[in-house]
Amino acid sequence: MTYLQQFESGNVVIPAALLFNFKNIFASTEDFLVWQFFFYQNTSHCADLAPSTISEATGLTVAEVNRSIASLQSVGVLEFTTVEMADGIELIFNALPALDKLDRLLATDSQTDDESLENISNPTKTLVTDFERELGRFLSPFEIEELQKSLEEEANPDLIRAALKQAVLNGKPHWRYIQTILKNWRREGITTLAQVEVKNAEFDAQKHPKAQSLKDYQGAMNLWKD
Repeated sequence: MTYLQQFESGNVVIPAALLFNFKNIFASTEDFLVWQFFFYQNTSHCADLAPSTISEATGLTVAEVNRSIASLQSVGVLEFTTVEMADGIELIFNALPALDKLDRLLATDSQTDDESLENISNPTKTLVTDFERELGRFLSPFEIEELQKSLEEEANPDLIRAALKQAVLNGKPHWRYIQTILKNWRREGITTLAQVEVKNAEFDAQKHPKAQSLKDYQGAMNLWKD
């Protein structure tokens, strides 16, 4: 469901994605502030929202408010229609085109990600799928490029998956943290998944010495059973 469809279905909360795509939608912070008043008007069906009202509430001059209105219209995120009333003509503003623009921006980003995947090798595609499943989000083109570089350096996709798993278990599912794990492994001469498992076992033994002693004892008892 797009953000515009969510609004039409009753969701009137400004989406966080609008904030993170701010510079691609609004020309200035003043424009965004003024736009929010018209978004409020659309969601609350407020009938009277003159530039002077916005000016009084924000501290902007009426001229600055009018400039922002003109700017919002010029970039296509605010529309208005005129309605003939008995006592004159009334302007009806529509702030929803900003949500439509946001949806189109996100759709373009998604298409770019798909195109990026088409130009990479099958092992990298598989890794990208694994990463996106574990991280719960799409990778950016930059992250895909960095992942491909890591695969070329490691030449072992299982090692990269192990670093991803460790990052998730440590509660730090960030690309920079994953790269740090791989860098440390290279410095320690770890190049296989078996070596990672040995290192993790040694770490667990140091962290839980009593449990390891019990494990060794149980192993010795099993030898006697044989």
